[in-house]
Amino acid sequence: MARTLIAQISDTHIPGAGEASHPDAQPARNLTLALQHASRRCSGIIITGDCAAKAGTDAEYAAFAEVIKAATVPVWLVPGNHDDSAKMQRLFSLPNANGRCDYIVDVTGARIIVLDSTRLGREDGSLDAAQTDWLAAQLDTRTHQAPALIALHHPCIRVGGKAFDSIRLDEESLARLQATLQAATSRGARIHGIITGHAHMTCVGEFAGVRSFICPSSAYEFGFIDGRFSYQIGEPQYMEYSWGDDGRDFLARVITVDDALWRTMP
Repeated sequence: MARTLIAQISDTHIPGAGEASHPDAQPARNLTLALQHASRRCSGIIITGDCAAKAGTDAEYAAFAEVIKAATVPVWLVPGNHDDSAKMQRLFSLPNANGRCDYIVDVTGARIIVLDSTRLGREDGSLDAAQTDWLAAQLDTRTHQAPALIALHHPCIRVGGKAFDSIRLDEESLARLQATLQAATSRGARIHGIITGHAHMTCVGEFAGVRSFICPSSAYEFGFIDGRFSYQIGEPQYMEYSWGDDGRDFLARVITVDDALWRTMP
């Protein structure tokens, strides 16, 4: 049976022309390599936020727009906390619902449900009642039979420590999302998973009985070294999700695309 493959890249943090990134980081190079590689394998690529390096400036989005030309398949965008959601909707002609960058992508065997968890000036994420009501309608099996893959920037799972947990979805949003997902799955909705970014690390957990994935950053990874918040240079990598054309046999894997890291087996 044929399989549908979708790539997720996250936290690309592309600076404007002539603007600096973290020392030694190569966000534009890494994103280019990931886009080119994913385009050869996947039918579409979703970038889950922090497309811009710092504040969603025109210069950052101009540079980002140049880099994503490396993709030869559709690229779907999700705003992150370093983005300007309204500006992204305008510059990249993104759909929206109720003014938020919430929209649906129909692919073979599934539906990708994009949720805009950003609020200007906030590190943590938020989903209001209108958004979770809209999500509930998209998960209603009376009108939508295909499995769902829910994409947003902010994680819903804990990844350890107050510093990281304080920047996931806020508690009210988590409660609304949990109730929405539990009600949907109790009525038979199939949800492949919740895919997010923001934490700059690879994590897999469960939220409200649904698998939840945090995609690594293609720009740089975060962590604590001897109690100090630190980063390491990111790899040109992405998450790949696949399933059969009937929506079954879901699989998730991390793809690293730097050819220099690979060796032919003797």
